[in-house]
Amino acid sequence: MKQYSFRLRIGRGPLVIICIILLMIFVLGYRYFQEMKLLHLQVQTEAQLLSTQAIAKVLHERSDLFFYSSELDNEWIEKSSLNVFHLPSAIDLNGQNNDWNIADSFSHRYSEDSALYAQDSSYSQPLAFDLLLGERAETIYGFVKVEDSKLIFRDPIKYRRLDNSDHIRLIIKKNGLPQRYVLVAAQPGEMTAFEVHEDWRHTVTGQPEYQIKAFLEPLEEGYSVEFQLPYAWVGFEHRLVVMVADVDDSYLRHVKTVIGTLPEQWSGELNQLIILSYPLQKILAGLERLESTRICVVDRHRRVRTATPSITQTVNICDKNYERSEQLISAALAGKSQVMTYQRKNKQGEINTVIASAEPVFLKEDIIGAVLLEKDSQDILTHQRKTIDHLVYATIVIFFGIVLFILRLSFRILRLSNELNSAINSEGRLVKTDIQSEKNAQDDLGDLSRGASDLLVRLSRYTHFLETIPRTLRHEILNPVNAISLGLQQLDSSPEKVAEIVKKTKRSILQLELIVSRLTEAAHIEEALATDTMVKIDLVSLLSEYVENIQQLHSTVRFQFSQPKGTAFINGNDLRFVQLLDKIKDNAINHTRDEGCIDIALTREAGLIYVTISNDGPLVSGTVLKALFTGIIPSHKSTIETPHLGIGLYIAYHIIQSHQGRIAVTNRHDNSGVIVTLTIPEV
Repeated sequence: MKQYSFRLRIGRGPLVIICIILLMIFVLGYRYFQEMKLLHLQVQTEAQLLSTQAIAKVLHERSDLFFYSSELDNEWIEKSSLNVFHLPSAIDLNGQNNDWNIADSFSHRYSEDSALYAQDSSYSQPLAFDLLLGERAETIYGFVKVEDSKLIFRDPIKYRRLDNSDHIRLIIKKNGLPQRYVLVAAQPGEMTAFEVHEDWRHTVTGQPEYQIKAFLEPLEEGYSVEFQLPYAWVGFEHRLVVMVADVDDSYLRHVKTVIGTLPEQWSGELNQLIILSYPLQKILAGLERLESTRICVVDRHRRVRTATPSITQTVNICDKNYERSEQLISAALAGKSQVMTYQRKNKQGEINTVIASAEPVFLKEDIIGAVLLEKDSQDILTHQRKTIDHLVYATIVIFFGIVLFILRLSFRILRLSNELNSAINSEGRLVKTDIQSEKNAQDDLGDLSRGASDLLVRLSRYTHFLETIPRTLRHEILNPVNAISLGLQQLDSSPEKVAEIVKKTKRSILQLELIVSRLTEAAHIEEALATDTMVKIDLVSLLSEYVENIQQLHSTVRFQFSQPKGTAFINGNDLRFVQLLDKIKDNAINHTRDEGCIDIALTREAGLIYVTISNDGPLVSGTVLKALFTGIIPSHKSTIETPHLGIGLYIAYHIIQSHQGRIAVTNRHDNSGVIVTLTIPEV
C-alpha cells in the first residue's frame, strides 16, 4: 500500500509541473498581448498623425475649399456663422428632428444675449430657442425648438396682422436684396408662410408663399418648428437670419420679445451659412469608409467645412463645446501638430481608447484651417479581447485535455503494471505469458505491452527448458549410469569378460560426455551467436556442397536436393548455417522411415529465400509442434548410442533468429512426413 501511494505522488508531480507551465504560458501570453496593445496604440498614433498630415498636405493652398473671405471681420464671422449639415436621408416635416440623424449637441442656442426686442426694455421672459440647419436635395431645412411659457396661435378672423401670435421670422438675401418671411400657425400642424414688409405686420402680395413649408409641434415647455425652403434662395453668398417672436397676451397680442441669430448691433446684417464643402467631401470620400474613424475639417474661424457622416452622431472633435476639440483646434490654428490619447465611453457603455490628432492647413504662410482626425482603438481592443478569450479557452481545453490524458495514461500504466505483476507468482513461477492490457494499442505503451509479452514468452521457454532438464536428464543419464553399474557387477561375477565390460563402460561414459556437451552447447548458444561475424554468402553454393558431403557421410540415407538456377545471397555466417542444417538433418534422419527420402529445396519469392527440408516419417502431434523450440523434448527413439534430448531444434531456432529469419515445422498435407521451412531475407 505504501508503494502504491508513493506511485500516486510521483504521478501527481508531473501534473502539477504541467499546470504551472500552462499557467506561466497564460500569464506570459497575457503580458505579451498587453505589450502588443501598447505597441499597436503607439504605431496607430504615429500612423494617424501621418494620415492627418497627409490630408492637410492635400488641402494646402486650396483657399477655395475653405470659402475664404478676407474682407469680412473675423469676430463677425465667428459669431454670425450658421453651420448647415448634410442630411443623409429624406426628411418628413412633422415638427420633430428624429429623422435628421444629427445629435442635438450640434444645434446652436439663442437666448437673452441674442434678444433684438423686448417690450419693457428689459428681457425677463423665459424665451430661448435652439436652431439646427441642414441641406438635402437642393433644399434648406431648419429645426427650431422654442422654450416659451405660453403658446399663442394666430386668429386670422379677428386679427389680420401677422405679428399678433407666436411666429418665426426669416430674412433671406434674394437676388442681392433682403426679403422677409413670416411663418404663422392657427393650430398645431402645418404653418403658412407669407412675404411681409419691413415692419413684419402685413403681407406684400396677400398670398401665401407655397415654396416655404413648415410644421409646428406643441411641446410641454414650448413648441418646435420644422421648415424647408429652396436652396437657391440663400443665394451665392449663403446668407440667412432666423428670429423667433413671442406673444404672451392673448387679448392685446403685442410682441413681447424677439430673439434672433444675430445680436442687435448687427441687425442690418445676415448670418453666414457654412455649408459643408462638397469638394472636400469628395476628397475625404475614401476615408469615410474607415471604421471608427471621424474626420473634421474647419477653417480659421473654427467653422466646420466638412466632416465624415459619423461625425454628426456622437460627441466628437467637431463639437464646439467639446474641450478636447477646442485644444486640438487651438493648437492646429497656432501652427502646431497635435495628437492626444484619452478614454471615452461608447454607445454600449464600454470604455475605448481614442486617438485624436490635428494638423494645420496653410495658404502660403497663413493658416487657413485645420484637419482633425479621431479614431477609436476599438478594433485593437476587440482583437485583443478576442485573442485573450481564445488564449483562455485554449489554455482551459489544453489543461483539461492534458489532465484527462495523464489520468488515462496513469490508469493504463497501472493496469499494465498490475497484469505484469500477476504474470509471476509470489514463488517466482511464470504463470502468464500473454499480456492483454494495451495489447492492441498503437503507441509506446502498446509496444511495451507486446514487448513484455514477447519477453515473457522467451522467459517461459527458458523456464520450461530448465524445468524439463531434471526429468529428461534423469532418464537419459540413468541409461549409461545403469550400464556402468551393470558392468561393475559383471566384473565381480565374470572376470573373464573384462574386455567386453570395459568396452560397454567406455561407451556409456562417451554417452554421458555427449549429453554434457549438448547441454553446454544449448546453454551458451546465445553468447556464441553474439560473437559471430556476418558476411554475404551464396546459399545455393553452400547447400549444394553441404548435400554432397552429407550424402557421403550418411550413405544409407537418400538425399535429394532441388538446386535452382543462379545464386541466392544472404547475410550470415556459413559455419553457423551449416550447424543449423546439421541439427535439422540429424532430426530428419532420426525420424525418417526405412528406405525413406529427405528432400532439400531452395526457392525465392518477394525478397525472401525459403529452404525446406522434408522427410518421410511419422507426423508430429500438435502439442509437440508448439513446444519444439522451447528446449529439451525427449524422443522415444533415444538410444544408448545416440541420446535424443530435443535440444537440436532449440539451437536451430536461435541460429535462424541470429540470421533475421524464421523456422517453422509442419506436417505434410498428405500426412506422409514432416516439413521444416527456413525463411531468410535475401540481400
